Formats: sequence, C-alpha cells, structure tokens
Amino acid sequence: MESFKTPDFIIIGAQKCGTSTMFHHLRKHPDIFLPRKKELHFFDENYDKGMEFYLHFFNRKKMPERQFCSGEASPFYFFHPLAASRIYQHFPDIKLILLLRNPINRAYSNYQHQHRKGRISISFEHAIKLEPEILEHKRKAYFEQENHSDLMYRRFSFLARSLYSEQLPAWYQHFSKEQILILKSEDYFKNPTDTFKQVFEFLGVKPFEIILTKEHKKSDYPPMKPETRQQLKEYFEPFNQQLYQLTGRDFGWK
Repeated sequence: MESFKTPDFIIIGAQKCGTSTMFHHLRKHPDIFLPRKKELHFFDENYDKGMEFYLHFFNRKKMPERQFCSGEASPFYFFHPLAASRIYQHFPDIKLILLLRNPINRAYSNYQHQHRKGRISISFEHAIKLEPEILEHKRKAYFEQENHSDLMYRRFSFLARSLYSEQLPAWYQHFSKEQILILKSEDYFKNPTDTFKQVFEFLGVKPFEIILTKEHKKSDYPPMKPETRQQLKEYFEPFNQQLYQLTGRDFGWK
C-alpha cells in the first residue's frame, strides 16, 4: 500500500520574484524534500484531479526514511482567486513562503518572459494599456465556473500580479501571519545566505550551508523606458502603501 506525506510548506509566489532559484537551492538541504518538478499547479489548474493525484508527488518511497520537511512551489497560487481557500481546506496548518519583488521590476520581467516565449509581440507599454480591458471579468469567472482555467488571466496579468495588497488579504483571511513568511526578493538576490537562514528557521530544519550556483541563466533585455517607469511608480505607490500597512513592513520600493 502506498504511503504519502502531506506537504509541510508551499512557496506560493510571486512569479518572477526568485521562486525558481529558491526551489532548486532548497532541494539541496538534506532534510527538505521537494518534488523533482516545480510548479505542480494542483491548487490552481489541476484541482479537479483530486487529492490522490497531488499526494503522489509526495510518495514516501521517493523520500528518505528519517524525519524531514516536504514542500512544493507553484507561484501562480498567490494570484489564483481560489488557491488560498483550497489549500486551507486541506492543510490549515501549513507554512507558506511568499517572495515579493519591486512591483515595477516584477511586471516588466513578467512581460519579458512572455515575450521571450513568443506569447506576446506587442510592446510593454501597449500590453499594460490593454491589460485592464483584457482581465475585466476574468477573475469573477473562477468563482462562477467549477475548475475554470484561463491562460489569458495567467499570462496577461503583468500589473495585476504586482498588486500584492489586493492578493494578500485572501491569504490572511485563511492563514495567520505567523504561517506566512514574506521575503523581499531584493534582499534574497543581494544576500541569499541570510535569506536561507530565515527560511530554515521558519521551516524548523537545521542550519545548512547552501552552495550557491546559477541554476538559471539570467535573461538580458532592454531597460524600461524612463517615462514608463515613472508612470508605474505613480501607479503602484498607493498599492505599496497598502501593502506596508497590511504587513507592518516598509519594503522601500520608492
């Protein structure tokens, strides 16, 4: 009979904030188990497949016999309208890790990722101008249609995914603040060793020196137009202030 270990933690997001490098580096810790595949997309795109499908990724046969901590990373969870409630339904005591990056840089990196994949050909400026109209009513559909999925909602949400203060309340509604470790991506990029110390302490695993390697090649792309950056500074400022109030922390994104 197969035996499964339910996850102890989930890296819930945000996209383009360092979740991939964190996932690959955490797999090096001897007391942390992560599936070989990042982004299981269970609580967003594959929820209709049932919990047995999900738990197969945590089959004990693939894990060491000693005590350890298991988890996964799917950064679309943070933005998905129903992921928080679905996770809480099954794992109310789980620990969550959230990386947040300067919203302007995150949005632009998100756009460049989609452009590099050939999913969008219009300019960044044109894309963010069209975004509100494209996303209008799409979030509502997730609540109205069971197992709803929408690639445009996932891929054309450059600014929307950077509105952290609009997404975080859904998670605070279900989980205590002590269950959610919020990390500033810029701190992680600058000093990953200190960030991993925070993560290990949060997860309750022993300290471990992560040998840092470049797991992913950094993509080069042209800088954002200065006038666009100024426009987005003004756009995001009130949302950033809301985030600071929600978390009790000033992220310093001036």
